[in-house]
Amino acid sequence: MPQYSASMVSHSFWFNEFSQYLELREQGNDDDDIRYLAVEDNCFQQQSTARAIRLAQTLKRRVSVLDEDYFDLFPSLDLANQKLVNLSTSLQLDPLFDEFMYEVYRSELLLGDAKLYSYEVEAFFNQKQVENPKVASWTEPTVRRLAGTYKTFLREAGLLEDQSDYDQVKRPLLDTRLEVLLHTKGLTRQLAVFLGR
Repeated sequence: MPQYSASMVSHSFWFNEFSQYLELREQGNDDDDIRYLAVEDNCFQQQSTARAIRLAQTLKRRVSVLDEDYFDLFPSLDLANQKLVNLSTSLQLDPLFDEFMYEVYRSELLLGDAKLYSYEVEAFFNQKQVENPKVASWTEPTVRRLAGTYKTFLREAGLLEDQSDYDQVKRPLLDTRLEVLLHTKGLTRQLAVFLGR
């Protein structure tokens, strides 16, 4: 049974910080150096030390699923594809978010409806609560916040556009080099999501 978590409610998309983290790595800093810079120099410009530490820990986890191939490719990608790399790291770390993308977002692309309504998101979580005791134990506010977090991530990644009554589902224009890299790394589910197939 997958290990589901609601910890994403305390995370943001943090694309600029993610890019900055990769840049600091490119400059020869290791994770400990970056944590030091985050706390002592507030390089990510957080409001408190606690937030700076949490941000640095989250970014470290995201970056840890990447390897040199991603580090080499990232700077040459356009902004939209760089955001997809950031999104990809979150999908690799969070099985429930990954399932949401595969079962809900991908379905919108496949069916061609391209309109994501709140009730469709609720239906996903209701189904997971039936299937999984951990998800069933979450309170309604937690589920609502998590659903909101998923939508915020996708809006910031450029995959959803808020239309007030629903979200317009946007098909990403995947850079061929990133497509090949995801395929090489065995991330076929993510490719299916991004390509809508």
